[in-house]
Amino acid sequence: MLYTVLPLEEVLEGIEQEPGPTVQLTLGGITVEAEPLGNFQARVVRVLSTDPRHFLEPHCQPGFLIHGQIV
Repeated sequence: MLYTVLPLEEVLEGIEQEPGPTVQLTLGGITVEAEPLGNFQARVVRVLSTDPRHFLEPHCQPGFLIHGQIV
C-alpha cells in the first residue's frame, strides 16, 4: 500500500524510463552516487555512507548539484 497526498500519476512519473549512468564520488570524505549531467556537473542521487550524520549534510542530499571535474 502507498499512502500519499500526491496523485498516482505524479508518484509513478518516469517509472518506465531506464535510469542514467551513475558514478561514485567522494565529497568531503562522504561517498555518494551521482548522475553526470555534462558541463562538469553532476547531481547527487543517493548517499552511500553508513554514518547517519552524513545524510544530514546539505552537500550530500539527493538533488544537490556538484560543480567541478567529474571523473
